[in-house]
Parts: sequence; structure tokens; C-alpha cells
Amino acid sequence: MTKIHCVVERITYQNPETGYSVLKAHFKGYDGLVPVVGNLLDANVGSVILAEGSWKVDATDKIFFL
Repeated sequence: MTKIHCVVERITYQNPETGYSVLKAHFKGYDGLVPVVGNLLDANVGSVILAEGSWKVDATDKIFFL
């Protein structure tokens, strides 16, 4: 698993009961916003989080961090 610090720029979806979230975040060294998907109970726009997971690339070559 990879650990990366990122800044939450946008919250696309967040379930307050389970913490399941879909975020757009800025990672140092990457252009644009990268979707981050997972259980993040306290994610707020502007907060710096430590994301632990794996990089995935979908069929359209879009990068995700899960």
C-alpha cells in the first residue's frame, strides 16, 4: 500500500453514516485533481489528509487513488 499526503479540493460524495467518500484532491507532483475513494469520516475541503491505498487506472486512462 502507498501512503500519500493530499489536499482535499472538492467533495463529490460523502455518506455521513459510513464515511464512504469520493473526493477530488491535489497531490504534490501531479497536475490537476485526482479522485480519491474510500472511508474518510472527517474529510473537509481544504484539509490535508494522509491517504493509504493503491493507484488505479480505468479504461479511459483516468487515474484514481483507492
